[in-house]
Amino acid sequence: MNGNIDIKKDRLRYTKNSTSATFAYVAILFNVFYFVSIYNTDVGNYYYTIDIGISVICNLLFLLFTFLCSEGVKGYKMSYSVAFIPLGIFQLVRIFGIPMDAYNTVLHLEGKDVPVMLKDQFIWLIVCLIVSAIACFAAAAIGIHKTNTLRNYEKQINA
Repeated sequence: MNGNIDIKKDRLRYTKNSTSATFAYVAILFNVFYFVSIYNTDVGNYYYTIDIGISVICNLLFLLFTFLCSEGVKGYKMSYSVAFIPLGIFQLVRIFGIPMDAYNTVLHLEGKDVPVMLKDQFIWLIVCLIVSAIACFAAAAIGIHKTNTLRNYEKQINA
C-alpha cells in the first residue's frame, strides 16, 4: 500500500500540475462569461462611465494574472499557488461593484423607468463570479497541497 503512495508522489516530479491549471482555466472562462454579459448590455448611458473603463482594466488584469499563475502552478511553484487566493477574493469583491450597482439602478428613459440590470442577468453575473472565485480557491488549495507533497517527498528521498 505504501508503495502506491510513493509512486504517486514520485510521479509529481515528472508531471505538471494540470489539475490546478484546469481550475485556473475554469476561472478564466467564467470571468469571460461575466464580462461578455456586462459589456453586451446597453441601457441608456449607464455603462458609459469611468467605472466600465476600470472594469475592463480589472478584467484584463484578472485574465493576465490568472493565466500567468496557471503556468506557474504547473511547475509546482508555491508563490503562484498562493496567488490564486487574492484572485479568488477579488472575484468575490467584484460582486459589490458593477453588478450590484447596476441591479439597484433604475433609469428614467423616454418617460419610463427602466432597470439597468434585470434579476436573471444579476443572478447569472453573481454565479459567474462565484464559480470563478471557487475555481481560484480550488487551484490554490490543490496547488499548495501538491507542492507541499512534492517538496516533502524530495526532502525524504534526499535524506
